[in-house]
Amino acid sequence: MTTYRDLLNALPIAQADLTFFSHLPAVQSYLSNTARYQPIPFVSRHDRGHNYDQFFKKTINTHDTVPRVLTFMRKPDGASDDTDNANSDPHFVVFAQLEPGINGYEDTAHGGVLAALFDESLGLCAEGYRVFISDETALLYTASLEISYRAPVRTPGIVQIQTWVRRREGRKWFLEARMLDQTGVVMAEARSLYVSQKAAL
Repeated sequence: MTTYRDLLNALPIAQADLTFFSHLPAVQSYLSNTARYQPIPFVSRHDRGHNYDQFFKKTINTHDTVPRVLTFMRKPDGASDDTDNANSDPHFVVFAQLEPGINGYEDTAHGGVLAALFDESLGLCAEGYRVFISDETALLYTASLEISYRAPVRTPGIVQIQTWVRRREGRKWFLEARMLDQTGVVMAEARSLYVSQKAAL
């Protein structure tokens, strides 16, 4: 079974995406902070020879939907766990270029697509976080996702999604995220619960 750790090591980071986003001040802050963050592949965008992730690798991976994505993961800092720290740096950060092909209302991204971006970012955040704290490989499933939309997300445009693992209780993973526009204004917030698959008896 291919693990998330294996995918992070095997899949490339698209140079075109890195070049496209690198001029943004928010992206530069992560690129320059190499002691704290590393760019990683957004694995859901890659064709891995099966029918997983069709929505992210095909449906919204076109020039007029979400043509470019760049992802960063926070490196471990030696602490075993810093969940529940409301002021901590995000564990996982996604920059996404949004085009009018995902519109619901005029010049406005559809809330369902934004929910999907939150869900995928939160799930990858949990996967990335546990790469550094355990050898657990059980599948994670979305149990709940709650979103508060603060303002319309305009297209075309670029958003930043910051995500945190807030706490874990057994098989339950509690996460939070927020979506910012290019000026740093919070456009939406999300809370989610993921549950890891039960171990086979």
